[in-house]
Amino acid sequence: MALASLAALALAGCSVNPSLWGDSRSAPPVVQQPAAPQTVNINTEGIKVALLVPMSGPGDTANVGRALKQAGELAMFDSGDPGIVLITKDTRGNPQGAQAAAQEALNEGAQLIIGPLLSTEVQAVSPLARQNNVPVIAFSSSSNVAGPGTYLMSFLPEQEVASVAGYTVRQGRKNIAAMIPKDQYGATVERGLIEAVQSNGGQVVVTARYARAPGGINDAVRQIAEAVNDPSRNVQAVLLPDGSDYLRQIGAGLQQAGVEPQRVKMIGTGLWDSPVARTTPISLGGWYAGVTPQMVTRFEQRYQSTYGDTPPRLASLAYDAVSLSIALAKAPEGQRFSREQLTNPEGYQGVNGLFRFRSDGRIERGLAILEVTPQGPQVIENPPGRFTGSSSF
Repeated sequence: MALASLAALALAGCSVNPSLWGDSRSAPPVVQQPAAPQTVNINTEGIKVALLVPMSGPGDTANVGRALKQAGELAMFDSGDPGIVLITKDTRGNPQGAQAAAQEALNEGAQLIIGPLLSTEVQAVSPLARQNNVPVIAFSSSSNVAGPGTYLMSFLPEQEVASVAGYTVRQGRKNIAAMIPKDQYGATVERGLIEAVQSNGGQVVVTARYARAPGGINDAVRQIAEAVNDPSRNVQAVLLPDGSDYLRQIGAGLQQAGVEPQRVKMIGTGLWDSPVARTTPISLGGWYAGVTPQMVTRFEQRYQSTYGDTPPRLASLAYDAVSLSIALAKAPEGQRFSREQLTNPEGYQGVNGLFRFRSDGRIERGLAILEVTPQGPQVIENPPGRFTGSSSF
């Protein structure tokens, strides 16, 4: 099988991060603790891989860009002998900067592009990379920028919803209501919900949409509360895909309208993976799909021990993408970074768990089902050990 061949190549090289091997029957080992990276490139010779990140982007984008860069370098050091040259370029957080960075990397001989971060940047880079037959592994969570040759190493909201909604229906809660924001994120979430619920034998009994604006949630809160409080509707779960202040406002509004999480199960998305969810009464006891806390903590501790601060969650994406590039670079010329290798149906095991790329460029992850508690998320269903069959979303 292709996966076995890749593992054999990794063993022969004696340098690939073993957590990226596709055989996920055992947990990824804890990586060693080498000295902190001091330079962008660990090697001066080898297969060139570009890392495009917004190191001088606006606002917090620059901080995320720096963390992505450092996580990528950490993967290089953890591999021992990566066999690739990592070419880091600043996209400046805009499409023009991303396109210029990609062109520079291609001129320098990059055979794979990792990044950029923002969807508009990905849209600017993808055509250029495609013209040069160079695949892209980007960090955007907007599925509309994925496609042949452009793969998303991100957390997709539609898969998070599909995973938790499928689990909810399988637990006997087949009638689900949803309160969805009126934007692209909401539309993506809604599609994932409908497909997952229907394929598992459930139904979406009511969908209330709201604008993210002052007073925008009021009508939607009323619609959801009326449905939940009507015994004839038999609403058994409510999807609240928002997070942060909107989750607090929605929760307060629902509870004032008589909706209690003790009577109906609340479910969410990865936006619930924050202190807000565990301090908001409506989401306590609720479910969402995500990475197991142990994996998150393991990477954060590894990063913190090297750089001295806690990384944003997105930093782990760069670690996995660079580690994957190191693994795939062991293949012979003509096979490395090929579509067949990138879309290996058995997938790979990274610091965020099991993942694989679909032919349409979207990522599929093996996610755990988590329950919100005041102490943090608790695993109530472990992630799958292996992928079986076609995509789940």
